[in-house]
Amino acid sequence: MLGSALKNQLDDLTPAELVELRDVIQARIDDIESDEVNNLLTRRVAEADAAPRDYLSLEEWKARRRSSQSA
Repeated sequence: MLGSALKNQLDDLTPAELVELRDVIQARIDDIESDEVNNLLTRRVAEADAAPRDYLSLEEWKARRRSSQSA
């Protein structure tokens, strides 16, 4: 939670400074989200490498999907 001192500092910012702060915060959020996505993908690849029979390749999945749609 934001402390009252930080909230008071926000009240003192100009509109241009608020926009700049927003951009800095958004860039940080984007970095966090990118890190989370990369971590998820790394985990999923490791899982697939550890048990390849439990997963389908993209081509195998597409072939199964095509055959189920034509049935």
